[in-house]
Parts: sequence; C-alpha cells; structure tokens
Amino acid sequence: MKTQIRLNSVVPHGVSGPEAGAMNIIYEFLLNEYRQNAYSYISINQIGDDLNEVIIKNGKQVYLNIRYPSPKDFELREDEDKNRIRLEIIHSGLMRLAEKEKKLDIQSLHGIRDKILANKFSFDFVCKTYENKKNKNLGAKLIVRPETNRFKYYVQIEERGQLKCKISIYEGSTSGYYIADLFKFGKWKNDNNFVLTGKRHDVEIHIYIDQCKAEYVNLTPYEKAPFFEMFRSDISSEEKEIAIKNFEHSLPSAIRAIIKKADNQ
Repeated sequence: MKTQIRLNSVVPHGVSGPEAGAMNIIYEFLLNEYRQNAYSYISINQIGDDLNEVIIKNGKQVYLNIRYPSPKDFELREDEDKNRIRLEIIHSGLMRLAEKEKKLDIQSLHGIRDKILANKFSFDFVCKTYENKKNKNLGAKLIVRPETNRFKYYVQIEERGQLKCKISIYEGSTSGYYIADLFKFGKWKNDNNFVLTGKRHDVEIHIYIDQCKAEYVNLTPYEKAPFFEMFRSDISSEEKEIAIKNFEHSLPSAIRAIIKKADNQ
C-alpha cells in the first residue's frame, strides 16, 4: 500500500498550496522506499493558536493538526528555505503520529528527513517500469522530478541496466492526479520504438531510441488533446483556458450541464 501525504494550512502565510505538491510526492515515494506505509492517507494541517493539536483516525486515513507559525515573509523566501519549513512541519507531524500509534519507525523517519536534506530536495523517482518482453536487455522507465512550480516527466531507456537515453516528455502541474490518465501504458513496437499512452488514450508518445527523441500523436478530434494540455505547466493561461473549454466540450452533454450549472451558482 502506498501512503498519500497532503500538507495543508489554515494560518496566514501558510505553507500549503500548489508549491507544496513537490514535498508531498517526495514524502510519498520515500515513505514507500523506507517501507513506512501503514497508512493509506496522512493529512498534516498547519494550524495557529486558535485550534488544538489533534490526531483523528478514520481507518487507515489520519488527519492531524500541527501548530507551527509561518514567517511573515514566507511567500518571498527562496524555494529551498520554504521547503525546509514544509519539511519540518511534515516531519514533526509524522514523528508525533509515530510516537502515539507506534506504526511508523522513528529512525526511518529521521532517515527520510536526512535524505531529503542531503539531496537538497532534488529527486528523480521511478513512477513505472515497462518491460520489453521480446528483448530482456531493453527496458523503459517513467521518471518524475518534482519541483515547486512543476513536475518534470522523463522516459528513461536502459540497455542491460545502463542508461541509453533519457528524454523529457512533459512538464505538468504539481499533482499526481493525472499520471495514470497520461502515462499508464507502455508498448514496445520494436527495439527502436517505445510508445507511451494513458488510460484516456488521448495522446501517444513515441520514443525513438536511436535518435533519443519523442513524437506526439494526438488521438482526439481537437487541434490539441484537451486533457493532455490542461495539466501542462509550460503553456500560457490563454492556452490552458482553451484546453479546459475543449475538455468540457468533450464531455457528455449531461455532465456539461452539471458543470455549467455549478459555474453559475
């Protein structure tokens, strides 16, 4: 079971928001790596003096409040400094949970924190591995590099365990929500052509190993695949607005009506 982490905040100059997504996913991968996955979901909420520090359990889901003031200039600080504060809040929350529930290993939690600091918050994580069943010497991996303003995705081709090609394929918003929809399935057409697609089958990404390049095949009737475009972090707000409108247009009429009604309320 993989643990999901969510850092929230209800204080002025709070640490949550889109930029916290990188720290969330870093902890999710490292908790799994250190086998600290007793919980399916952990919500850590940064609070002020007006609320109580509590731990609430609902099955394997846990919600806890941590009193931790934010500096008044938090928004103006460098990413590394802001991430250090986020790290301390998450670590404090997990330590408190470990001490009360005895289901998380304290030394492992310290090890995770130390590893994050040693790596200066920079990681490449393997999201998924795609085997080449006809050639066991070749393999492909989907890599994510979490950053505060975007998640960078790569396809890494390895031959006999050695790096052969690593190519950037996508820069997306700081959430793992869309990963399976865009990048779930991998197929080896031959030793030179690996094809990556998602559950929605909106876009095929063809990786040509000899050239180490990617080509995108749009499988939708729109000029650009709406769902694929919606989560990109490297396009303009105007382009994103077009993608959202096209996505809503692609939905069944009953769902479009519900969305339109919600927008007007």
